[in-house]
Amino acid sequence: MMIDFDVDDALERTAGDRNLLGEVIRFTLEDLPDLIDGMSVSLVEGRFPDTARLAHKARGSAGACGARRLYVAALDLEMAGEKGEVENTALLDSLKEAFDAFRAHPDVREFASLDAGGEASIG
Repeated sequence: MMIDFDVDDALERTAGDRNLLGEVIRFTLEDLPDLIDGMSVSLVEGRFPDTARLAHKARGSAGACGARRLYVAALDLEMAGEKGEVENTALLDSLKEAFDAFRAHPDVREFASLDAGGEASIG
């Protein structure tokens, strides 16, 4: 089974800066739903290059915050979009599942709740 969140990789990418990682994760959590919506529309309309472009953005966000399963799902969708080989929504469904697993991960929730001082926000 693919790892949903690799905290060690994510911290390495942010040079151990937990606050920065929290910001990257918050951005990803805010940005991905719009990207997923855009991919859904582009798939229905048969605009596979647009699907690939949006999946590429999702892949970049996933890679930056250690979301391995999400990264792989986005890469698969990106490659299929580039080839125009997206006959069904299975790849998008996999990406959605990976995103749901990432955002539900307890460590992701903890990092996303960090304030600028490195403390968990109360709220």
